[in-house]
Amino acid sequence: MAACDVVVIGAGHNGLACGSYLARAGLDTIVLEQAAEPGGCIVTEELPSGVGRLELGAFEHSGIRASGVDADLELSTRFGLEWRLVDELVLAPCDDGVDLAMHNSLDRTVEGFAEVLGREEAERYREFARWAERAMTVLSQANNGPPPTMRELTAIAELTLGSQGDRLIQALYASASNLCASHLGDPRLRGLMLHWAAHSQQPPDDPGTAAGALMLAAFHGAPSARPAGGSRGTVDALARCLAGHGGVLRTGAPAERIELAGGRAVAVHAGGERIAARRAVVSAIDAKRVFGGLVADADVPAGLAREVAAIHVGRRNVSELKVDAVIAGLPDLGAPAGFERALMLSPNTDADIEAAFARIRLGELPERPPMMIGFPSTREPGWTRDPDHEVVWLSTFVPWEPAAGPWDEGSLEAAADWAWAAAERALRVDMEPVERLVTGPGDWVRRNGNPYACPNHIEMSLDQLLGMRPSPSLSRYATPVPGLYLSGAGSHPGGGVTGMPGRNAAAVVLRDLGLRRKGRLERWRGQAAMLRDAARAARSLRRAA
Repeated sequence: MAACDVVVIGAGHNGLACGSYLARAGLDTIVLEQAAEPGGCIVTEELPSGVGRLELGAFEHSGIRASGVDADLELSTRFGLEWRLVDELVLAPCDDGVDLAMHNSLDRTVEGFAEVLGREEAERYREFARWAERAMTVLSQANNGPPPTMRELTAIAELTLGSQGDRLIQALYASASNLCASHLGDPRLRGLMLHWAAHSQQPPDDPGTAAGALMLAAFHGAPSARPAGGSRGTVDALARCLAGHGGVLRTGAPAERIELAGGRAVAVHAGGERIAARRAVVSAIDAKRVFGGLVADADVPAGLAREVAAIHVGRRNVSELKVDAVIAGLPDLGAPAGFERALMLSPNTDADIEAAFARIRLGELPERPPMMIGFPSTREPGWTRDPDHEVVWLSTFVPWEPAAGPWDEGSLEAAADWAWAAAERALRVDMEPVERLVTGPGDWVRRNGNPYACPNHIEMSLDQLLGMRPSPSLSRYATPVPGLYLSGAGSHPGGGVTGMPGRNAAAVVLRDLGLRRKGRLERWRGQAAMLRDAARAARSLRRAA
Protein backbone atom coordinates (compact mmCIF):
# COMPACT_ATOMS: atom_id res chain seq x y z
CA MET A 1 0.00 0.00 0.00
CA ALA A 2 1.32 3.43 -0.97
CA ALA A 3 0.87 6.53 1.14
CA CYS A 4 1.47 10.24 0.72
CA ASP A 5 0.25 13.58 2.05
CA VAL A 6 -1.95 14.51 -0.93
CA VAL A 7 -3.36 12.55 -3.84
CA VAL A 8 -4.37 14.55 -6.93
CA ILE A 9 -6.73 12.81 -9.34
CA GLY A 10 -6.16 13.79 -12.96
CA ALA A 11 -2.98 14.91 -14.71
CA GLY A 12 -4.39 17.47 -17.08
CA HIS A 13 -2.56 20.77 -16.86
CA ASN A 14 -4.61 21.89 -13.83
CA GLY A 15 -3.94 18.67 -11.92
CA LEU A 16 -0.22 18.95 -12.66
CA ALA A 17 -0.19 22.62 -11.66
CA CYS A 18 -2.02 21.87 -8.42
CA GLY A 19 0.34 19.00 -7.63
CA SER A 20 3.36 21.19 -8.37
CA TYR A 21 2.23 23.91 -5.97
CA LEU A 22 1.53 21.35 -3.24
CA ALA A 23 4.85 19.57 -3.75
CA ARG A 24 6.70 22.87 -3.75
CA ALA A 25 5.16 23.61 -0.36
CA GLY A 26 6.76 20.43 1.01
CA LEU A 27 3.82 18.04 0.78
CA ASP A 28 4.44 14.48 -0.38
CA THR A 29 2.21 14.53 -3.50
CA ILE A 30 1.11 11.87 -5.99
CA VAL A 31 -0.76 12.84 -9.18
CA LEU A 32 -2.77 10.05 -10.79
CA GLU A 33 -3.74 9.84 -14.47
CA GLN A 34 -5.93 7.22 -16.14
CA ALA A 35 -4.30 7.61 -19.57
CA ALA A 36 -0.86 6.42 -20.58
CA GLU A 37 0.30 10.04 -20.90
CA PRO A 38 -0.53 13.17 -18.93
CA GLY A 39 -2.10 16.24 -20.48
CA GLY A 40 -5.85 15.67 -20.70
CA CYS A 41 -7.11 17.92 -23.50
CA ILE A 42 -3.56 19.00 -24.36
CA VAL A 43 -2.28 16.44 -26.86
CA THR A 44 0.61 16.54 -29.30
CA GLU A 45 0.74 13.23 -31.14
CA GLU A 46 3.37 11.73 -33.42
CA LEU A 47 1.81 9.96 -36.38
CA PRO A 48 2.78 6.25 -36.51
CA SER A 49 3.90 6.67 -40.12
CA GLY A 50 6.53 9.17 -39.04
CA VAL A 51 5.41 11.88 -41.48
CA GLY A 52 4.89 14.41 -38.71
CA ARG A 53 3.21 15.35 -35.47
CA LEU A 54 -0.26 16.78 -34.91
CA GLU A 55 -1.99 18.91 -32.30
CA LEU A 56 -5.23 17.26 -31.21
CA GLY A 57 -6.25 19.60 -28.40
CA ALA A 58 -5.72 23.17 -27.25
CA PHE A 59 -2.53 24.58 -28.75
CA GLU A 60 -2.81 28.29 -27.92
CA HIS A 61 -1.41 28.63 -24.38
CA SER A 62 -1.29 32.37 -23.86
CA GLY A 63 -3.52 31.96 -20.81
CA ILE A 64 -0.95 30.17 -18.67
CA ARG A 65 1.51 33.02 -19.32
CA ALA A 66 -1.07 35.71 -18.62
CA SER A 67 -2.27 34.02 -15.41
CA GLY A 68 1.24 34.09 -13.93
CA VAL A 69 1.35 30.32 -13.43
CA ASP A 70 4.20 30.00 -15.92
CA ALA A 71 6.34 32.53 -14.04
CA ASP A 72 5.25 31.40 -10.57
CA LEU A 73 6.17 27.76 -11.19
CA GLU A 74 9.28 28.75 -13.19
CA LEU A 75 8.13 26.65 -16.11
CA SER A 76 10.00 28.69 -18.72
CA THR A 77 12.93 29.76 -16.53
CA ARG A 78 13.74 26.48 -14.83
CA PHE A 79 11.74 23.59 -16.24
CA GLY A 80 12.38 23.86 -19.96
CA LEU A 81 9.23 25.44 -21.37
CA GLU A 82 10.06 27.52 -24.45
CA TRP A 83 7.60 29.88 -26.07
CA ARG A 84 7.02 30.70 -29.72
CA LEU A 85 5.53 34.20 -29.57
CA VAL A 86 4.01 36.25 -32.38
CA ASP A 87 2.04 39.51 -32.51
CA GLU A 88 -0.49 38.19 -35.02
CA LEU A 89 -3.36 37.08 -32.78
CA VAL A 90 -6.44 36.11 -34.80
CA LEU A 91 -7.40 36.03 -38.48
CA ALA A 92 -11.06 35.81 -39.49
CA PRO A 93 -11.52 34.89 -43.18
CA CYS A 94 -15.02 35.79 -44.37
CA ASP A 95 -16.96 34.32 -47.26
CA ASP A 96 -16.92 37.55 -49.27
CA GLY A 97 -13.11 37.61 -49.38
CA VAL A 98 -12.62 40.02 -46.48
CA ASP A 99 -10.01 39.10 -43.85
CA LEU A 100 -10.34 40.56 -40.37
CA ALA A 101 -6.90 40.59 -38.75
CA MET A 102 -6.45 41.13 -35.00
CA HIS A 103 -2.93 42.23 -34.04
CA ASN A 104 -1.30 42.55 -30.65
CA SER A 105 -1.40 46.30 -31.29
CA LEU A 106 -4.91 47.72 -31.02
CA ASP A 107 -3.90 50.63 -33.26
CA ARG A 108 -2.69 48.29 -36.02
CA THR A 109 -5.87 46.26 -35.69
CA VAL A 110 -8.05 49.33 -35.99
CA GLU A 111 -6.16 50.55 -39.06
CA GLY A 112 -6.57 47.16 -40.71
CA PHE A 113 -10.28 47.09 -39.87
CA ALA A 114 -10.66 50.61 -41.31
CA GLU A 115 -9.37 49.39 -44.68
CA VAL A 116 -11.98 46.63 -44.98
CA LEU A 117 -14.85 47.75 -42.72
CA GLY A 118 -14.61 51.52 -42.92
CA ARG A 119 -13.32 54.07 -40.43
CA GLU A 120 -16.55 54.41 -38.47
CA GLU A 121 -16.82 50.70 -37.71
CA ALA A 122 -13.11 50.43 -36.92
CA GLU A 123 -13.39 53.22 -34.35
CA ARG A 124 -16.44 51.57 -32.83
CA TYR A 125 -14.29 48.49 -32.36
CA ARG A 126 -11.53 50.58 -30.76
CA GLU A 127 -13.94 51.87 -28.11
CA PHE A 128 -15.36 48.38 -27.58
CA ALA A 129 -11.86 46.92 -27.14
CA ARG A 130 -10.83 49.65 -24.70
CA TRP A 131 -13.93 49.07 -22.63
CA ALA A 132 -13.41 45.29 -22.77
CA GLU A 133 -9.81 45.63 -21.61
CA ARG A 134 -10.76 47.61 -18.51
CA ALA A 135 -13.77 45.46 -17.77
CA MET A 136 -11.73 42.26 -17.99
CA THR A 137 -9.01 43.78 -15.80
CA VAL A 138 -11.57 44.23 -13.04
CA LEU A 139 -13.03 40.75 -13.58
CA SER A 140 -9.59 39.13 -13.58
CA GLN A 141 -9.28 40.01 -9.91
CA ALA A 142 -11.98 37.42 -9.25
CA ASN A 143 -9.90 34.70 -10.92
CA ASN A 144 -7.28 34.55 -8.18
CA GLY A 145 -8.71 32.53 -5.35
CA PRO A 146 -12.21 31.37 -4.44
CA PRO A 147 -14.73 33.29 -6.54
CA PRO A 148 -17.20 35.92 -5.42
CA THR A 149 -20.89 35.25 -5.76
CA MET A 150 -22.73 37.28 -8.35
CA ARG A 151 -24.20 39.33 -5.49
CA GLU A 152 -20.72 40.07 -4.14
CA LEU A 153 -19.41 40.94 -7.60
CA THR A 154 -22.37 43.27 -8.15
CA ALA A 155 -21.72 45.00 -4.84
CA ILE A 156 -18.03 45.45 -5.67
CA ALA A 157 -18.86 46.81 -9.11
CA GLU A 158 -21.42 49.27 -7.73
CA LEU A 159 -19.10 50.39 -4.95
CA THR A 160 -16.08 50.98 -7.16
CA LEU A 161 -17.61 51.90 -10.53
CA GLY A 162 -20.85 53.58 -9.58
CA SER A 163 -23.31 53.72 -12.46
CA GLN A 164 -20.71 52.17 -14.76
CA GLY A 165 -20.69 49.15 -12.48
CA ASP A 166 -24.29 48.49 -13.45
CA ARG A 167 -23.21 48.57 -17.09
CA LEU A 168 -20.52 45.99 -16.45
CA ILE A 169 -22.87 43.64 -14.56
CA GLN A 170 -25.46 44.01 -17.30
CA ALA A 171 -22.84 42.91 -19.82
CA LEU A 172 -22.04 39.81 -17.75
CA TYR A 173 -25.70 38.78 -17.74
CA ALA A 174 -26.11 39.51 -21.46
CA SER A 175 -25.69 37.20 -24.40
CA ALA A 176 -22.75 37.82 -26.69
CA SER A 177 -25.25 38.33 -29.50
CA ASN A 178 -26.99 41.19 -27.73
CA LEU A 179 -23.81 42.80 -26.42
CA CYS A 180 -22.12 42.84 -29.82
CA ALA A 181 -25.25 44.03 -31.60
CA SER A 182 -25.31 47.05 -29.29
CA HIS A 183 -21.64 47.94 -29.86
CA LEU A 184 -20.69 46.80 -33.37
CA GLY A 185 -22.40 47.36 -36.68
CA ASP A 186 -20.74 44.95 -39.11
CA PRO A 187 -22.15 41.39 -39.01
CA ARG A 188 -18.74 39.91 -39.88
CA LEU A 189 -17.05 41.64 -36.96
CA ARG A 190 -19.90 40.64 -34.67
CA GLY A 191 -19.51 37.08 -35.92
CA LEU A 192 -15.83 37.05 -34.94
CA MET A 193 -16.64 38.20 -31.40
CA LEU A 194 -19.47 35.66 -31.12
CA HIS A 195 -17.22 32.83 -32.24
CA TRP A 196 -14.86 33.36 -29.32
CA ALA A 197 -17.83 33.63 -26.95
CA ALA A 198 -18.99 30.25 -28.27
CA HIS A 199 -15.54 28.75 -27.75
CA SER A 200 -16.85 27.15 -24.54
CA GLN A 201 -19.45 25.25 -26.62
CA GLN A 202 -22.20 27.66 -25.54
CA PRO A 203 -24.50 29.18 -28.19
CA PRO A 204 -23.63 32.88 -28.40
CA ASP A 205 -27.24 33.95 -27.89
CA ASP A 206 -27.28 32.27 -24.46
CA PRO A 207 -27.37 34.66 -21.48
CA GLY A 208 -23.96 35.04 -19.83
CA THR A 209 -21.87 34.49 -22.95
CA ALA A 210 -21.02 38.18 -23.39
CA ALA A 211 -17.92 37.79 -21.21
CA GLY A 212 -16.39 35.66 -23.96
CA ALA A 213 -16.78 38.45 -26.49
CA LEU A 214 -15.23 40.91 -24.04
CA MET A 215 -12.35 38.50 -23.53
CA LEU A 216 -11.48 38.38 -27.23
CA ALA A 217 -11.64 42.15 -27.61
CA ALA A 218 -9.34 42.48 -24.58
CA PHE A 219 -6.61 40.29 -26.11
CA HIS A 220 -4.60 43.23 -27.41
CA GLY A 221 -1.41 44.02 -25.51
CA ALA A 222 0.09 40.52 -25.25
CA PRO A 223 1.45 38.18 -27.92
CA SER A 224 0.02 34.85 -28.96
CA ALA A 225 1.96 32.07 -27.21
CA ARG A 226 2.49 28.46 -28.24
CA PRO A 227 5.03 26.07 -26.68
CA ALA A 228 8.05 25.07 -28.73
CA GLY A 229 7.69 21.58 -30.18
CA GLY A 230 3.94 21.55 -29.64
CA SER A 231 1.47 21.98 -26.82
CA ARG A 232 2.95 18.95 -25.09
CA GLY A 233 5.77 21.31 -24.09
CA THR A 234 3.50 22.83 -21.42
CA VAL A 235 2.59 19.40 -20.06
CA ASP A 236 6.21 18.22 -20.01
CA ALA A 237 7.34 21.35 -18.18
CA LEU A 238 4.61 20.90 -15.56
CA ALA A 239 5.60 17.25 -15.12
CA ARG A 240 9.24 18.26 -14.66
CA CYS A 241 8.15 20.91 -12.17
CA LEU A 242 6.19 18.33 -10.18
CA ALA A 243 9.13 15.92 -10.16
CA GLY A 244 11.59 18.72 -9.40
CA HIS A 245 9.75 19.43 -6.17
CA GLY A 246 9.57 15.78 -5.18
CA GLY A 247 6.10 14.99 -6.51
CA VAL A 248 5.24 11.74 -8.27
CA LEU A 249 3.21 11.27 -11.47
CA ARG A 250 1.55 7.90 -12.04
CA THR A 251 -0.02 7.27 -15.43
CA GLY A 252 -2.21 4.34 -16.41
CA ALA A 253 -3.82 4.57 -12.98
CA PRO A 254 -7.54 5.40 -13.29
CA ALA A 255 -9.17 6.41 -10.04
CA GLU A 256 -11.75 3.82 -9.00
CA ARG A 257 -12.87 5.01 -5.59
CA ILE A 258 -12.29 7.73 -3.02
CA GLU A 259 -12.32 6.12 0.40
CA LEU A 260 -13.81 7.93 3.37
CA ALA A 261 -13.30 7.10 7.04
CA GLY A 262 -15.13 8.98 9.76
CA GLY A 263 -16.62 11.17 7.05
CA ARG A 264 -13.19 12.28 5.82
CA ALA A 265 -11.40 11.48 2.54
CA VAL A 266 -8.46 9.25 3.48
CA ALA A 267 -7.42 7.31 0.37
CA VAL A 268 -7.80 6.84 -3.37
CA HIS A 269 -8.09 3.42 -4.97
CA ALA A 270 -6.52 3.58 -8.43
CA GLY A 271 -5.10 0.99 -10.81
CA GLY A 272 -5.85 -1.79 -8.32
CA GLU A 273 -3.90 -0.09 -5.52
CA ARG A 274 -4.93 1.77 -2.38
CA ILE A 275 -3.04 5.04 -1.95
CA ALA A 276 -3.50 6.54 1.49
CA ALA A 277 -3.83 10.32 1.59
CA ARG A 278 -2.69 11.48 5.01
CA ARG A 279 -3.81 15.08 4.56
CA ALA A 280 -6.00 15.64 1.47
CA VAL A 281 -7.42 14.39 -1.82
CA VAL A 282 -7.81 16.81 -4.74
CA SER A 283 -9.87 15.87 -7.77
CA ALA A 284 -9.12 17.65 -11.05
CA ILE A 285 -11.97 15.76 -12.73
CA ASP A 286 -15.55 17.00 -12.60
CA ALA A 287 -17.78 17.01 -9.54
CA LYS A 288 -20.41 14.80 -11.15
CA ARG A 289 -17.94 11.97 -11.56
CA VAL A 290 -16.53 12.53 -8.09
CA PHE A 291 -19.80 12.51 -6.18
CA GLY A 292 -21.71 10.35 -8.64
CA GLY A 293 -19.17 7.56 -8.86
CA LEU A 294 -15.90 7.86 -6.94
CA VAL A 295 -17.46 8.62 -3.57
CA ALA A 296 -19.90 5.96 -2.36
CA ASP A 297 -23.54 7.07 -2.45
CA ALA A 298 -23.88 6.44 1.27
CA ASP A 299 -21.07 8.91 1.97
CA VAL A 300 -22.63 11.78 0.00
CA PRO A 301 -25.00 13.94 2.08
CA ALA A 302 -28.49 14.04 0.59
CA GLY A 303 -28.43 17.80 0.05
CA LEU A 304 -25.09 17.62 -1.73
CA ALA A 305 -26.31 14.74 -3.90
CA ARG A 306 -29.27 16.83 -5.07
CA GLU A 307 -26.98 19.78 -5.78
CA VAL A 308 -24.57 17.65 -7.80
CA ALA A 309 -27.44 16.10 -9.77
CA ALA A 310 -28.44 19.61 -10.86
CA ILE A 311 -25.00 20.33 -12.36
CA HIS A 312 -25.55 20.18 -16.11
CA VAL A 313 -23.50 19.47 -19.19
CA GLY A 314 -24.46 18.57 -22.74
CA ARG A 315 -27.90 20.16 -22.72
CA ARG A 316 -27.24 22.13 -25.91
CA ASN A 317 -26.19 18.94 -27.74
CA VAL A 318 -22.86 20.55 -28.68
CA SER A 319 -19.61 18.65 -29.08
CA GLU A 320 -16.42 19.00 -31.10
CA LEU A 321 -14.96 17.40 -34.20
CA LYS A 322 -11.21 17.61 -34.83
CA VAL A 323 -9.54 17.00 -38.18
CA ASP A 324 -5.75 17.20 -38.04
CA ALA A 325 -3.51 16.60 -41.01
CA VAL A 326 -0.14 16.89 -42.64
CA ILE A 327 -0.61 18.67 -45.99
CA ALA A 328 1.62 18.88 -49.03
CA GLY A 329 2.43 22.56 -48.50
CA LEU A 330 1.16 25.80 -47.01
CA PRO A 331 -1.46 27.29 -49.34
CA ASP A 332 -1.40 30.95 -50.30
CA LEU A 333 -3.95 32.36 -47.89
CA GLY A 334 -3.84 35.86 -49.31
CA ALA A 335 -3.86 37.14 -45.73
CA PRO A 336 -1.83 40.02 -44.29
CA ALA A 337 1.82 39.10 -43.84
CA GLY A 338 2.48 36.94 -40.81
CA PHE A 339 -1.13 35.99 -40.16
CA GLU A 340 -0.61 32.45 -41.43
CA ARG A 341 0.83 31.98 -37.91
CA ALA A 342 -2.34 33.20 -36.17
CA LEU A 343 -5.32 31.26 -34.88
CA MET A 344 -8.05 31.51 -37.51
CA LEU A 345 -11.71 31.86 -36.61
CA SER A 346 -14.16 31.77 -39.49
CA PRO A 347 -17.80 32.06 -38.42
CA ASN A 348 -18.57 34.44 -41.34
CA THR A 349 -21.37 36.48 -39.68
CA ASP A 350 -23.27 36.60 -36.41
CA ALA A 351 -26.36 35.24 -38.15
CA ASP A 352 -24.36 32.29 -39.51
CA ILE A 353 -22.99 31.22 -36.15
CA GLU A 354 -26.36 31.57 -34.44
CA ALA A 355 -27.92 29.45 -37.17
CA ALA A 356 -25.14 26.87 -36.80
CA PHE A 357 -25.88 26.31 -33.11
CA ALA A 358 -29.61 26.10 -33.81
CA ARG A 359 -28.96 23.31 -36.32
CA ILE A 360 -26.61 21.51 -33.96
CA ARG A 361 -29.21 21.51 -31.20
CA LEU A 362 -31.52 19.67 -33.61
CA GLY A 363 -28.79 17.09 -34.27
CA GLU A 364 -27.86 18.40 -37.70
CA LEU A 365 -24.61 19.61 -39.22
CA PRO A 366 -24.67 23.36 -39.93
CA GLU A 367 -24.86 24.64 -43.49
CA ARG A 368 -22.12 27.15 -42.71
CA PRO A 369 -20.15 25.79 -39.76
CA PRO A 370 -17.96 28.04 -37.63
CA MET A 371 -14.38 26.90 -38.25
CA MET A 372 -11.30 27.16 -36.06
CA ILE A 373 -8.13 26.64 -38.09
CA GLY A 374 -4.44 26.79 -37.38
CA PHE A 375 -1.12 25.89 -38.94
CA PRO A 376 1.04 24.94 -35.91
CA SER A 377 4.10 24.27 -38.07
CA THR A 378 4.34 27.90 -39.24
CA ARG A 379 6.08 29.07 -36.07
CA GLU A 380 9.02 26.65 -36.14
CA PRO A 381 10.55 23.91 -38.29
CA GLY A 382 10.60 20.21 -37.45
CA TRP A 383 6.91 19.38 -37.41
CA THR A 384 7.06 17.20 -40.52
CA ARG A 385 9.56 14.81 -42.02
CA ASP A 386 9.36 16.65 -45.34
CA PRO A 387 10.30 20.32 -44.76
CA ASP A 388 7.91 21.38 -47.53
CA HIS A 389 4.92 19.88 -45.70
CA GLU A 390 2.81 21.72 -43.12
CA VAL A 391 0.46 20.74 -40.30
CA VAL A 392 -3.22 21.72 -40.16
CA TRP A 393 -5.26 21.97 -36.95
CA LEU A 394 -8.99 22.08 -37.64
CA SER A 395 -11.90 22.16 -35.20
CA THR A 396 -15.62 22.71 -35.51
CA PHE A 397 -18.81 22.14 -33.53
CA VAL A 398 -21.00 19.12 -34.23
CA PRO A 399 -23.95 17.50 -32.47
CA TRP A 400 -23.19 15.20 -29.57
CA GLU A 401 -26.22 13.15 -30.66
CA PRO A 402 -26.82 13.37 -34.42
CA ALA A 403 -30.45 13.13 -35.48
CA ALA A 404 -29.45 10.45 -38.01
CA GLY A 405 -28.13 8.14 -35.30
CA PRO A 406 -25.01 7.62 -33.18
CA TRP A 407 -21.58 8.48 -34.50
CA ASP A 408 -19.74 5.61 -36.16
CA GLU A 409 -16.63 5.36 -38.33
CA GLY A 410 -18.54 6.11 -41.50
CA SER A 411 -20.40 9.15 -40.18
CA LEU A 412 -17.21 10.52 -38.61
CA GLU A 413 -15.31 10.25 -41.89
CA ALA A 414 -18.18 11.90 -43.74
CA ALA A 415 -18.25 14.71 -41.16
CA ALA A 416 -14.48 15.09 -41.49
CA ASP A 417 -14.87 15.49 -45.27
CA TRP A 418 -17.60 18.08 -44.66
CA ALA A 419 -15.40 20.00 -42.20
CA TRP A 420 -12.38 19.87 -44.50
CA ALA A 421 -14.39 21.23 -47.42
CA ALA A 422 -15.81 23.98 -45.18
CA ALA A 423 -12.28 24.96 -44.13
CA GLU A 424 -11.11 25.10 -47.74
CA ARG A 425 -14.05 27.35 -48.63
CA ALA A 426 -13.40 29.56 -45.61
CA LEU A 427 -9.70 29.95 -46.48
CA ARG A 428 -10.45 30.11 -50.22
CA VAL A 429 -7.78 27.48 -50.95
CA ASP A 430 -7.33 23.79 -51.73
CA MET A 431 -5.38 21.72 -49.23
CA GLU A 432 -3.85 18.39 -50.22
CA PRO A 433 -3.73 16.03 -47.22
CA VAL A 434 -0.79 13.64 -46.98
CA GLU A 435 -2.21 12.01 -43.87
CA ARG A 436 -5.06 13.02 -41.58
CA LEU A 437 -6.46 12.00 -38.20
CA VAL A 438 -10.11 12.39 -37.16
CA THR A 439 -11.07 12.79 -33.49
CA GLY A 440 -14.79 12.65 -32.78
CA PRO A 441 -16.89 13.17 -29.65
CA GLY A 442 -16.58 9.57 -28.51
CA ASP A 443 -12.81 9.63 -28.95
CA TRP A 444 -12.56 12.57 -26.53
CA VAL A 445 -14.62 10.70 -23.93
CA ARG A 446 -12.41 7.63 -24.24
CA ARG A 447 -9.31 9.79 -23.96
CA ASN A 448 -10.17 11.87 -20.88
CA GLY A 449 -13.56 10.72 -19.61
CA ASN A 450 -15.16 14.17 -19.72
CA PRO A 451 -18.96 13.87 -19.91
CA TYR A 452 -20.28 14.73 -23.37
CA ALA A 453 -16.64 15.31 -24.40
CA CYS A 454 -16.91 18.75 -22.82
CA PRO A 455 -13.42 20.25 -22.37
CA ASN A 456 -14.80 22.49 -19.61
CA HIS A 457 -16.11 19.46 -17.65
CA ILE A 458 -19.47 21.19 -17.18
CA GLU A 459 -21.18 23.95 -19.13
CA MET A 460 -19.90 27.49 -18.80
CA SER A 461 -23.48 28.74 -18.44
CA LEU A 462 -24.50 31.75 -16.39
CA ASP A 463 -25.81 29.58 -13.54
CA GLN A 464 -22.48 27.69 -13.34
CA LEU A 465 -20.00 30.57 -13.15
CA LEU A 466 -18.22 32.44 -10.34
CA GLY A 467 -19.63 31.43 -6.95
CA MET A 468 -21.94 28.90 -8.59
CA ARG A 469 -19.23 26.85 -10.34
CA PRO A 470 -19.80 23.95 -10.28
CA SER A 471 -22.47 24.54 -7.62
CA PRO A 472 -22.84 26.89 -4.63
CA SER A 473 -21.48 24.58 -1.93
CA LEU A 474 -18.62 23.33 -4.15
CA SER A 475 -17.48 26.66 -5.58
CA ARG A 476 -14.63 27.38 -3.16
CA TYR A 477 -12.54 24.28 -3.99
CA ALA A 478 -13.06 22.74 -0.54
CA THR A 479 -16.08 20.41 -0.46
CA PRO A 480 -18.49 19.51 2.36
CA VAL A 481 -16.48 16.28 2.70
CA PRO A 482 -13.47 17.08 4.92
CA GLY A 483 -10.17 16.48 3.20
CA LEU A 484 -11.70 16.42 -0.30
CA TYR A 485 -11.12 19.29 -2.75
CA LEU A 486 -12.03 20.09 -6.35
CA SER A 487 -9.94 21.63 -9.12
CA GLY A 488 -9.90 21.47 -12.92
CA ALA A 489 -11.98 23.14 -15.59
CA GLY A 490 -15.20 22.35 -13.73
CA SER A 491 -14.16 24.72 -10.97
CA HIS A 492 -13.62 28.48 -11.02
CA PRO A 493 -12.69 30.19 -13.30
CA GLY A 494 -13.40 27.39 -15.78
CA GLY A 495 -11.88 26.11 -18.99
CA GLY A 496 -8.89 27.26 -20.99
CA VAL A 497 -5.18 26.65 -20.57
CA THR A 498 -4.56 28.96 -17.61
CA GLY A 499 -3.59 26.76 -14.67
CA MET A 500 -5.69 28.99 -12.43
CA PRO A 501 -8.05 26.29 -11.09
CA GLY A 502 -5.00 24.22 -10.14
CA ARG A 503 -3.25 27.13 -8.46
CA ASN A 504 -6.35 28.29 -6.62
CA ALA A 505 -7.23 24.82 -5.34
CA ALA A 506 -3.67 24.29 -4.09
CA ALA A 507 -3.81 27.60 -2.21
CA VAL A 508 -7.00 26.54 -0.42
CA VAL A 509 -5.50 23.16 0.53
CA LEU A 510 -2.38 24.84 1.89
CA ARG A 511 -4.46 27.36 3.81
CA ASP A 512 -6.60 24.63 5.38
CA LEU A 513 -3.47 22.70 6.33
CA GLY A 514 -1.99 25.78 7.99
CA LEU A 515 0.81 26.03 5.42
CA ARG A 516 -0.32 29.28 3.82
CA ARG A 517 -1.79 32.28 5.56
CA LYS A 518 -2.62 35.51 3.83
CA GLY A 519 -1.13 38.25 5.96
CA ARG A 520 -2.51 41.72 6.46
CA LEU A 521 -0.01 43.22 3.97
CA GLU A 522 -0.93 40.70 1.26
CA ARG A 523 -4.64 41.34 1.78
CA TRP A 524 -4.07 45.10 1.61
CA ARG A 525 -2.08 44.75 -1.61
CA GLY A 526 -4.83 42.66 -3.17
CA GLN A 527 -7.50 45.19 -2.23
CA ALA A 528 -5.36 48.08 -3.47
CA ALA A 529 -4.80 46.31 -6.79
CA MET A 530 -8.54 45.79 -7.22
CA LEU A 531 -9.27 49.45 -6.46
CA ARG A 532 -6.61 50.59 -8.94
CA ASP A 533 -8.06 48.33 -11.63
CA ALA A 534 -11.57 49.54 -10.85
CA ALA A 535 -10.49 53.16 -11.09
CA ARG A 536 -8.86 52.56 -14.48
CA ALA A 537 -11.96 50.73 -15.65
CA ALA A 538 -14.22 53.54 -14.50
CA ARG A 539 -12.21 56.12 -16.45
CA SER A 540 -12.28 53.93 -19.55
CA LEU A 541 -15.99 53.22 -19.25
CA ARG A 542 -16.78 56.91 -18.87
CA ARG A 543 -14.83 57.63 -22.07
CA ALA A 544 -16.68 54.87 -23.91
CA ALA A 545 -20.12 55.92 -22.63
